[in-house]
Amino acid sequence: MTDNNDNNHPSNREGNGSSRPAGRESVREDARLAESFFALTRRLRKTYAIDRGVLVIRNEGGPRLSAISTWRDGQTREGLSLNLPLDSSLFEKVAEHGQVYTEDFCGAFSGNFFERKLFLDEDSRSFVVQPLKSEGRVLGLLGYSSRQPTAFAMLEEGALDDMATEFGAIIENKTYQQ
Repeated sequence: MTDNNDNNHPSNREGNGSSRPAGRESVREDARLAESFFALTRRLRKTYAIDRGVLVIRNEGGPRLSAISTWRDGQTREGLSLNLPLDSSLFEKVAEHGQVYTEDFCGAFSGNFFERKLFLDEDSRSFVVQPLKSEGRVLGLLGYSSRQPTAFAMLEEGALDDMATEFGAIIENKTYQQ
């Protein structure tokens, strides 16, 4: 597992390639997904007051979701492979229904302990979980939280749908390349 500063890690600077050593193909593909997640988060942070984020993908050949990257106030963490429990899973509900979910009161968070720890802080006031789709199938999720109330209200209206579809295509390509 690596822990990188969003601004200083070579793979997170514009125009630089990854400096990771060659490894298993799935590890490299997950690293590419993580880099895409970090780049997207930096772009979104210019518009939305994002404090924390998590990238979750559906495991190939199964219903389980795994957290593979996190972002917290500019600090990035990649190389995760945390299989999330299905019990009381808000992420699983969002994946099943395929619709963006926003909440302006984090005390009402209906997910499980692991989901809460992945993308909420004690002072989080709002959050969003955005499905990542390709050809109608949910292949992953983006989760973001903010200390600002109503930080993600515009996302309910489909503001991220195009970016989420592009990201879903990246995940789809990763799946077929393995």
